[in-house]
Amino acid sequence: MAVLDAFDANSFDERTAKQLLAYADRLSRRGYVMNTLGNIALRVRHSFDPEHGVIYTKQMGISLEEMGMENVVVTDVTAGRLLYGKTPPSIGHIMNRTIFRLRPDINAVIHVHPNEVIAYFSATGARELKYISADTALILSAPAWVLEPNINVEIDASLLEDFAHKTNCIIMPNHGVTTLGRNISEAYHRMTSTVAEVQRTILALQIATSIGREVNWISEASVQRMYDDAEMVIYGAPNPEKS
Repeated sequence: MAVLDAFDANSFDERTAKQLLAYADRLSRRGYVMNTLGNIALRVRHSFDPEHGVIYTKQMGISLEEMGMENVVVTDVTAGRLLYGKTPPSIGHIMNRTIFRLRPDINAVIHVHPNEVIAYFSATGARELKYISADTALILSAPAWVLEPNINVEIDASLLEDFAHKTNCIIMPNHGVTTLGRNISEAYHRMTSTVAEVQRTILALQIATSIGREVNWISEASVQRMYDDAEMVIYGAPNPEKS
């Protein structure tokens, strides 16, 4: 159970806040940030809640590309109480808190609105992320979860109960992309790899159409092998679920 110690100004970790700002800048430079609604959430272990830790994130009303140290806030996981700062995060923080509650292995969540991903899934109605490169499945280490266009898990986070353990990448066709990671670097690479794969797919489809060829998709068996081998290939470690 929670609340052994208080979280006060002395608990605020500037290193974590600076890390959040650094990745906010990286996402902005890639053109993934369009408005004030995207966000980054970082879980940090703290005695305030030994089971769930606390969350560093951005307050509502300012974008990732505009924010500074003064816009970093801290909440608890279970109730979303504001522990540090004066302005709470946006409604999408409910999704972040739910992911952290359901996935003890996850310590970073990124949610942004990349143009190509929204355009591709909205226009095609595709219900899966297919691969033409031999690296994205390794980075994601699990299938991307493509939701129905009318479903928004930022608003109804209870829907995450059904699939949060099965994916590290959630795609809302008319809204954006959410990636999960054990740390911010992993969540960031999963975001950049997802966007890059969709960009490659759009380009491949354009070229294939123009020359009358079919796209050479990675086979389902090869994709599954990449999911299974991801820990070894990326980190040099066996899959923890198989050890």
